[in-house]
Amino acid sequence: MKIDDLGHPGQLVDPETGLVSRRIFTDPDIHRLELTRVFARSWLFVGHDSELPKAGDYLRRVMGDDPVILARGQDGALRVFLNACPHRGALLCRADAGNAMGYVCPYHGWSFDNAGQLTAMADAPEAYKGRVDLGTFNLVQARVGVHAGLIFATFDPQAPSLDEYLGDARWYIDMLFARTPGGAQALGAPIRWVAQKNWKYGAVNFAADGPHALKTHGPITRKIAGGMPLDVLRDLAIEGPAVRAGNGHGCIFVDLPPGMPPWVGFHPDMVALYQKTLTPGQLQLKSKLFNKVMTIFPNLSWVHFPITFRPDQPPVNFFNVRVWQPTGPDRTEIWNWFFADREAPDEYKQASLQAGIRTFTAAGTFDQDDAEAWAAIDAGSRGTIGRERMSSFQMILASQDERLADFPGPGEAYRSTYSEMSEFGLLLRWRELMAG
Repeated sequence: MKIDDLGHPGQLVDPETGLVSRRIFTDPDIHRLELTRVFARSWLFVGHDSELPKAGDYLRRVMGDDPVILARGQDGALRVFLNACPHRGALLCRADAGNAMGYVCPYHGWSFDNAGQLTAMADAPEAYKGRVDLGTFNLVQARVGVHAGLIFATFDPQAPSLDEYLGDARWYIDMLFARTPGGAQALGAPIRWVAQKNWKYGAVNFAADGPHALKTHGPITRKIAGGMPLDVLRDLAIEGPAVRAGNGHGCIFVDLPPGMPPWVGFHPDMVALYQKTLTPGQLQLKSKLFNKVMTIFPNLSWVHFPITFRPDQPPVNFFNVRVWQPTGPDRTEIWNWFFADREAPDEYKQASLQAGIRTFTAAGTFDQDDAEAWAAIDAGSRGTIGRERMSSFQMILASQDERLADFPGPGEAYRSTYSEMSEFGLLLRWRELMAG
């Protein structure tokens, strides 16, 4: 399959007009091609080092449409293996998590240690009479890179280093995952559910889409902000910057509403650690941070937000991290974690986790809003006429000259979260990879 058989990439995502063919969200052939052109060539998030504290720990994860094992070997090294026996391809690891010295194939009993080396076969090695290189039967291993505790992997030997791939996005990652000496900690295993939508809807939305926040989430956002008028919240969103961090990575920032003191939602004991660890530019943004949303291309996203559901309780920040797993052109499995600073008190971590579960999970207030919206987009775009229409990101035409010269962070910062610049940047990177 060639991309030209599906339409020239300039027609699918047009950088000159800001128009995007809705076929990129609905066409099964495009979905199959992007698994090869996008997911097999990108660094993909597979876990966090706090999820594997001990030698022998393993996690069952997914990269694109391939099952993988994320493991910490007896030597302490992190490795990612294709979760398939090299002999006949049977799934090796079927538990979501555990601790083991190795893995045994359920079909013929071939065995591998947790460094991926073949240790036993159904027959003695002599049965092959020296005619087969048994070293080719070690587990297929991906390249692994770690930044700020985030573990990424790729099977592409030609991919750039992880540092080069993340580029300017590292500065924004560190604001959340490396803002204290101990770094971030996953608050449990990921919550998983399936949504009726293409994976790109979520990735683009978190890259991020400013205008939907008040239209889709207006009532709950207003409640969280202490009943502040929507027009005030809208002005804050409009004036919050959108950032293209390169390679399709993008984020937005929204400042605290007027009258709120700095560091709202953060535990006060953590502020001194932030001031010790972060740069002046990162501190400038973080001290007045109301909302930060980001996507690391292609499918890793997060949102950081202060929440309170009772007027007699101060807000607490939840920190939601998720992966949009591409299970079909119209189906996405969402893997959803919550994080907190490792040094934060246990009661704060618990409050943060509870706030996140009430808002950003399958039954959460924000996720229910988004699920309805994305399902509606899918329903309106899947028909014979609908899939031939174009989606508009044409606000970029009015925004691309509104670069901020004094923004403290790296990358290209634009004036408004309504600009569509950061979210369209993800689609431009998608277009580049899909072109071959």
